[in-house]
Amino acid sequence: MAKAKKWNCVENCGACCKLEPGERQEAIAVLTNEERILYMSMVGDDGWCKHFDKVSRKCKIYSQRPSFCKVDKMSSMFDVPDEMLDIFAISCCKQQIRFIYGGRSKVMKNFCKKICFKY
Repeated sequence: MAKAKKWNCVENCGACCKLEPGERQEAIAVLTNEERILYMSMVGDDGWCKHFDKVSRKCKIYSQRPSFCKVDKMSSMFDVPDEMLDIFAISCCKQQIRFIYGGRSKVMKNFCKKICFKY
């Protein structure tokens, strides 16, 4: 039987970098006013983060990214118990990948191969 792994960011994804406010209302709602202003300043005309390189599918400011871009901060932002953070993060990633790239996309298959299941 497959077991859930610990959450980890998967290369060549970037689904979380689609910041379109109309599509991320739940996430924006938990931000402070200061964080909302920063978030909105990061949204490009196409709805993607201005710091996301769409060719390499990598964040150009990864080591300096805001706290709301860090999965380990999700527990406090969404009131998720620490012991449930991996399950919550995996679920969020799968939902966002499905929305952005599709449930049968290469990105989803790669994510599930590396994160969702332990063989």
